[in-house]
Amino acid sequence: MKANRLFLMVALVATCFPATAQDTDAKRLYEENCGVCHQYDGGGVPMLQPELIGRPRANGPKGGVIEVILQGSTALAPTESDYGNEMPSFAHLSDLEIALIASYVRTHFENNGGPVTADDVKSRR
Repeated sequence: MKANRLFLMVALVATCFPATAQDTDAKRLYEENCGVCHQYDGGGVPMLQPELIGRPRANGPKGGVIEVILQGSTALAPTESDYGNEMPSFAHLSDLEIALIASYVRTHFENNGGPVTADDVKSRR
């Protein structure tokens, strides 16, 4: 009975408070920088851009996603990419912007890799 009350309280809080500004920024940054190629639903484009749904890199260590965002396709071993389009580096984005995008990818599209901080990105630059 206690667990049911806790669940109801969590559900009530979640419906009463809109997404945080950080969540909104993360989605916007993903859509502006990644959505065209990887698609807004993370589905990718066959033979051109990989899907992001349930990906091992998104669910593994934080560095995997950070490095691909920072370095683009050059961060991948030749055997890791069978896609026709090369991904450019997004190193021009700030540490916080990259952290928000990486967190978005790691916590959406059936991924549960967890959040990334600006310090995580800074340590990989």
